[in-house]
Amino acid sequence: MQPAPTQVGARLHSPAVRAPGEAWWSLGAGRDKIRLALLAHVAEPGQPLAAVVPLDATAPARLRALTRLWRHLEGAPPPPDPITAQRRRRFKAMLRALDARACGVVHREIAGALWGAARVGAEPWKTSALRDATLRLVRDGGAMVRGGYVTLLGAPQS
Repeated sequence: MQPAPTQVGARLHSPAVRAPGEAWWSLGAGRDKIRLALLAHVAEPGQPLAAVVPLDATAPARLRALTRLWRHLEGAPPPPDPITAQRRRRFKAMLRALDARACGVVHREIAGALWGAARVGAEPWKTSALRDATLRLVRDGGAMVRGGYVTLLGAPQS
């Protein structure tokens, strides 16, 4: 094997790891921040990084994520976000509802926080569409916490 040319993938080179336990590398900021776990005993400063991808049921999703990371490091625009704005809003509502329920808040109060008390009080609670939606958000949030979040990456659940 020959080393990669220095002009290709210059941002994909390992940073210096000063101590054996110091194996994290952060890149970017905010929503675009990426944290990588480095194998300190393998990462030589200035050498190209390598990725280890387990060849299991999640391999295709991991490879897509790795491609997104590589494009980001190379300065190329990322592909479109696979999670739509509507799904992102629903995920947030699911987690809010689940957190509230875990703190003992009743479903009707959760619905009031999500959609407004006036809207919730405008119809009978037992037959309300908002009641059904709140129950689904709590149920689906629980499923996500129990491992369903892996499907966000396009990987099958095991």
